Amino acid sequence: MKGDMASLGSTAETDSALLAVVEGGGTSFRVAICRLSKDSSRPPEIVARDEFDSSHKEPKQTLEQCAAFFEKHKPLNRTGYAALGIATFGPVGINESQPESYGRILPSSPKAVWRNVDFLTPLKNACQGAKGEPLPVLVETDVNAPALAEYLSAKKENGSISSASYITVGTGVGVGLVINGKTVHGRMHPEGGHVPVQALEGDSFTGYSWGTDSSPFHGKQTVEGIASTVALTERILQRNQSSTKANSAQDRSVLANLKDDDQAFDHAANALANLCATLLLMLSMEKIVLGGGLMNRKGLIEKIRKRTVELLNGYLPLPSDMSSIITTSAHGNDAGLQGAIVLAQHAFLSQQQPGEAQKIVENTEVVEKKERKMKQEAFNVGLWHGFIVGAISIAAVYQYFIGRSRRK
Repeated sequence: MKGDMASLGSTAETDSALLAVVEGGGTSFRVAICRLSKDSSRPPEIVARDEFDSSHKEPKQTLEQCAAFFEKHKPLNRTGYAALGIATFGPVGINESQPESYGRILPSSPKAVWRNVDFLTPLKNACQGAKGEPLPVLVETDVNAPALAEYLSAKKENGSISSASYITVGTGVGVGLVINGKTVHGRMHPEGGHVPVQALEGDSFTGYSWGTDSSPFHGKQTVEGIASTVALTERILQRNQSSTKANSAQDRSVLANLKDDDQAFDHAANALANLCATLLLMLSMEKIVLGGGLMNRKGLIEKIRKRTVELLNGYLPLPSDMSSIITTSAHGNDAGLQGAIVLAQHAFLSQQQPGEAQKIVENTEVVEKKERKMKQEAFNVGLWHGFIVGAISIAAVYQYFIGRSRRK
């Protein structure tokens, strides 16, 4: 559903809060408004959404369009939205204790026109109420946020899980990490798309042009330098001897004409399998979820799983069905947006009551414990039932034989 939701403002008078969420990508910014239920175990409901182009050279234009969307649907009361969650491409400032960089795209971004752009201020101003009350905000990477969403989903099925990773494959390759239930920040945030890989034998591709500026290893034989759509496009252009650099979205359209079994995707699968193997070896990752436009390619996920097993060479104990570890997102193309929703939900609950946001994680644990308790109780009832039936049967047999012996 896009944009035109008549008057969301009227919902502000009910017992539900409205959350503003943003997924900032290199080709588009996706925005949405969600209604948050008082029951924290229920997921927020998306009531309006839209999408704006960000592939041009005017970041201000994109941010103004996003701000106008939120202004249009702002609640009628004077408090504005209940919270704002932003999941965006990076490198990005996500440390609130460093206000000079928080909510800004960092200078090392390969997207030159976005370097040093402050996206937080215009979005925050559009979502804040007329009363000027503090607006709860959480900013994360567009991979850490969906990694948290995927972790919470996985925890509903397996209460003992403690780690998950989300990999997005598009114009770049991003890696989000959740370890012990928390997103990883450290010195900045994970940049796993730039780890080096073992290229396929005979690969002569020299690396993507974006990497020559400031990317680690100059973009040569890295995950992003091989598997991103920019790198794949430049590989095809070099193969066709038409160019060595993807200068526009039109250049990248050459990928649309490739068959799913084109050799270029074997290189992409190998690079992504290298990344999966690294995550399994280094972090003992329990769940690896892949998303992004490239993952819509038929058969690519199967190639990644198979190559990961080959690279690990029997060193780690692995299930016969690798789909239980390496999988695609259950949220499909909305993985990033779902991540932003989780951020807004956390921001809102954290302000309402310290520690309340943790219930989003704890609720999954409570459900799992209740299910285990119910199963145990059912088992115990069944055990006692079997014992009683068995005892009665034995008594009946005993009485039968005793009766026969007495008649004799």
